[in-house]
Amino acid sequence: MKELVFEINSNEEIWGLFDKSISNIFIHKFCPVDSIHWWKTDLKLENGLLLKDCSVRGMEFDLQTDLNGLKQILEMNTNQLRIYQFDKLIPDSLTLEQLPEKAKFQILKQNGLKHFFWIDFEIITISSFDEKFIKAIEENPLFAERIKERKNWVQQGA
Repeated sequence: MKELVFEINSNEEIWGLFDKSISNIFIHKFCPVDSIHWWKTDLKLENGLLLKDCSVRGMEFDLQTDLNGLKQILEMNTNQLRIYQFDKLIPDSLTLEQLPEKAKFQILKQNGLKHFFWIDFEIITISSFDEKFIKAIEENPLFAERIKERKNWVQQGA
């Protein structure tokens, strides 16, 4: 996998980085609320049971959505997101926690992974099996200088 790391300035910039031809989005350990506090909500469960007006906190779950859902999630200003773009839906049996770290990305590639985005506050790491995709981002005038600065910063051991 090829990888880029650089600073990002806005959700619009993040949105501009995604491959719009791939609509299967998987967000690992999505946490819709960054702070730990209780809030009231209705909770619909798989079996149809609805828990009305319950209090929840510390919610974290895996989420599959499409590009429209991703755009809404980016607008939530979540500080940390692990976003995977797949060319197909991931199977129920595939859980990231059970994958061996050394083979994780190869197994995910076999299941259709194209690109991975790790958003950590103002830093984004983009990993992809598609060298053309990475090269296009590197050559994008909006990001090219930031990518070079980050590479220089890392090479200098900062």
